[in-house]
Amino acid sequence: MPAASPPLMNSNPSRLVQLDIIRGFVILGIILMNVFAFANPPDYSHSLIWQPAISALDIGLYNLQTLLFSGRFLTLFNLLFGVSLLLIVEKYGERYLRRRLNWLVVVGLLHISFIWFGDILLWYAVTGLLVLKQGYHKLDTAALWRKGAMLFTISLIMPAIYSVYLLLSPPPPLQPLDAEVLLAQQLLWTGPYLAQLTEQLWLNLIMLIGFVMTLYWLMAALMVFGMALYKSGWFSQGYSRRITILLFLTSLAISGSTAVLDHLTGYGYDLAVSLPWEQISALLMALAFASVLINARQQPALYQGLQRWLAPCGRMAFTLYLSQSLLMVLLFKVIKPDWFASLDRLSLLGIAIATIMLQLLFCRWYLQHFAQGPLEWLWRRLSQQPVAAADTSEANTNTTKDIEHK
Repeated sequence: MPAASPPLMNSNPSRLVQLDIIRGFVILGIILMNVFAFANPPDYSHSLIWQPAISALDIGLYNLQTLLFSGRFLTLFNLLFGVSLLLIVEKYGERYLRRRLNWLVVVGLLHISFIWFGDILLWYAVTGLLVLKQGYHKLDTAALWRKGAMLFTISLIMPAIYSVYLLLSPPPPLQPLDAEVLLAQQLLWTGPYLAQLTEQLWLNLIMLIGFVMTLYWLMAALMVFGMALYKSGWFSQGYSRRITILLFLTSLAISGSTAVLDHLTGYGYDLAVSLPWEQISALLMALAFASVLINARQQPALYQGLQRWLAPCGRMAFTLYLSQSLLMVLLFKVIKPDWFASLDRLSLLGIAIATIMLQLLFCRWYLQHFAQGPLEWLWRRLSQQPVAAADTSEANTNTTKDIEHK
């Protein structure tokens, strides 16, 4: 095998399978929302009314996404990212984690600048570095919950102010694109690459402002919550059936109110991504989803299926996330540019589901031959992953025993 190839498959009993299963569920679910951002103009990436004709089916699917998908997967991904920070520090130390996050910054910058403006890797990496610098991973469980609650409260301030603004002095709602503007957007995002890069630069600057004002506080809060959940042993036991159902129904009720408000305001304000209580709803349902997957262990046949199909995707989440971007950008801007800003929601969900099926099959096949995904392997190599502290301790113990024996 060439030296540049990932190592052949071998078992890793130290991995917590539940984390891989949940991460696989999340990374596949993300495309169910992101496909609309890939296929539509940026200002209308999560809007229902970018085109004049809206079918009843489009409205139904949009409301379903508000109830079940919007923000759920990214929230759960944030929780898992916090867990990863904690596990990497415990196993390899802070210096390695810092190198790893620095390389993620590089990948994120390349991704957000040259591939897709909706990148999250850069913001995850920057947030992770700040969380590491603050030493949150050293806090005990109770302190983590308090710190997370404080950060989460701060993250709600700007959405709350925006909500008051909408209530007291609502701006004009988004309007469907007229034919001339729609054509201009199609020509821009399927035309010369240089023009797209310039436009992406402005979008990234806007995103940077949003990160400083709101997104950082939310992401940091969720990462800290993830650490607290892990330290409390939650990822090994989940919630009871009753609490899981309660979380799910509470989230459904909260987002149901958002869906009603969306309907009353003509779907002109993207309320599912702007109202403060939607962040709470997303967190509650994310926890409910994770709890269901954790408690699937009580049904051996189901759990084996999740291990067989979702866990490989969780182990290759980095590869899958970037490949989703590449596939969608190529599809809507190169292979089928006439599909950009022209397909209905059902068609786009069909493309997303096909992508999920493809990635499920690919991961299952790939990890039968290799121990880790290609980009995961490269990331570890670039970050110069050291020997784990536990492994080093064990090796030193064995060496001492050999010396004493001699």
